[in-house]
Amino acid sequence: MTLHIYSALALSAPFNTVIDVWQSAHPDTPLAIRWHPSTVIEQQLNQGAEADVVIATVDTVNRLIDKGIADGSSRIEVVDSPIGVAVLAGAVAPDISNLDRLIASLLAARSVAWSEAGASGVWFSRLLKQLNIDEPLRARGTVIPAGFTAEQLVNGNADLAVQQISELLMVEGIDVVGPLPPEAQQPISLSAAVLTCAQQPERASAFLAWLKTSAVTDIFNQFGMQRRD
Repeated sequence: MTLHIYSALALSAPFNTVIDVWQSAHPDTPLAIRWHPSTVIEQQLNQGAEADVVIATVDTVNRLIDKGIADGSSRIEVVDSPIGVAVLAGAVAPDISNLDRLIASLLAARSVAWSEAGASGVWFSRLLKQLNIDEPLRARGTVIPAGFTAEQLVNGNADLAVQQISELLMVEGIDVVGPLPPEAQQPISLSAAVLTCAQQPERASAFLAWLKTSAVTDIFNQFGMQRRD
């Protein structure tokens, strides 16, 4: 039977491989995944949507557990996912090696793309205000409600895109410059749990246990993610 999963967009790139490995070992349990920002996942579950598993930001999973939508006893920690910057493939990479150079590169850009629906965009918006560069960047920025910000590089709307590195990697035709410098970095931490409405709670629990195996950790590491315990 199919296992239905709500997952944060950040895992979509590594899950291209994760799904293949899971299906090879569990051909009788295909995965059906709905990809959304954590804010959208929480909204849909609050409105009565159903699935077996949720993978979302730590705060989102906390609230779902508090509301009885997710089973706290099933909860696992998944990964920390860093935020990075991308450019169109072949473009000159900006210097983002430290905070001052990041600020200079952001201000020099024609337009910077970010999404305010996702956890990385929420952090980036807060960072811009802390750095006192929110007004000039927002005036010419490309702010999208949801989705992959690197698509704005390909369609010519922006020349820098900011998002979790794993999400940037989902778009062809771009180059990831690297992670934000430590002074500006806020990795997005993801947790997972079985939903209390799950039709297959035992299989859902088995899937979560499998996510903690070394084979899956190795896949996450390939996308710059670090295992959370």
